[in-house]
Amino acid sequence: MTGPIVLDCDPGLDDAVALQYALGSGRYDLKAVTAVGGNAPVEHTYRNARALVKTFGVADDVPVYRGVGGRLTRRIEAAAAFDFHGRTGLGDETADDAGVPEHAENAVEALLRLSRTYAGELTVVATGPLTNIAAALIADPSFAERIRLVFMGGAVAEPGNVTPTAEFNIWHDPEAADLVVASGVDYTMVGLDATHRARFTLEHLARLEAAGEPLEFTVRLLKFYFGSYNHFHRAESVPLHDPLAVGAALDPTFLDTAEGTVFVECGSPLTNGQTVFLRKEHTAGTSLPPQLTERARGSQGKVALGLGPRDFVEEFTSVLEHWSR
Repeated sequence: MTGPIVLDCDPGLDDAVALQYALGSGRYDLKAVTAVGGNAPVEHTYRNARALVKTFGVADDVPVYRGVGGRLTRRIEAAAAFDFHGRTGLGDETADDAGVPEHAENAVEALLRLSRTYAGELTVVATGPLTNIAAALIADPSFAERIRLVFMGGAVAEPGNVTPTAEFNIWHDPEAADLVVASGVDYTMVGLDATHRARFTLEHLARLEAAGEPLEFTVRLLKFYFGSYNHFHRAESVPLHDPLAVGAALDPTFLDTAEGTVFVECGSPLTNGQTVFLRKEHTAGTSLPPQLTERARGSQGKVALGLGPRDFVEEFTSVLEHWSR
């Protein structure tokens, strides 16, 4: 069992199955879900998150909090991904959140409260843009000292998936991402270098279809995901972006990581949202402007450069095969 966890997400097809994986494994002490704008505007992702906890049978146990809409420094929504994730963000599914408890706190307030309640124990798994996390750091910079952060986003050697150089979550709010990785928080970046290698195939999908009625909703989401991925990328397997980040929060052996410093490009129209990784062992020999040199010495984290020895896709499939809620 992990320590206490918050899932900060923008559901989203793979966010949905990442949440289901966390619940189905029985090894995550999930304290809350916080919604952020990303794959869809925040009013959609909040409703989707509420609908998911209802669908998965935990609406009374896992509170959902609405997060920040728009980008950190520009209070407008960046382009959502309805063309990929469907008209609701959950494919063609109708988000039924009727009867799910509402909470007066917003996501940032909930994150700060939980970080104080579980100081030094709380892990935040962020599978969307880092806007909520950055907003919490602005409200209380000591938030960085009280949590561990695992986030899905970025790319090092792998090309971007929204521009040639940028991954979607970071590109959506690069200023937020750069603030977070510069904050001193203990972070692990799970980017495309790892997630593009965690391939869920039609054979894996057939195993879930064989489980019948308990997984009908899940299979519909995954089939929509397969269809979108094949349409845009001409591929017959899909990467488990968000589920891998959730898995890595529990078991780091799913990843091959290196330590160092991440910088996020925020100003270039060509490379906006690009993540640049400086390995720890290269810091001393690299020529950087003074302010970046100081940051490289003080704000280091772990970055996934590939998959580790343990097979995450098999673990994910096995957990969902035995879903019983």
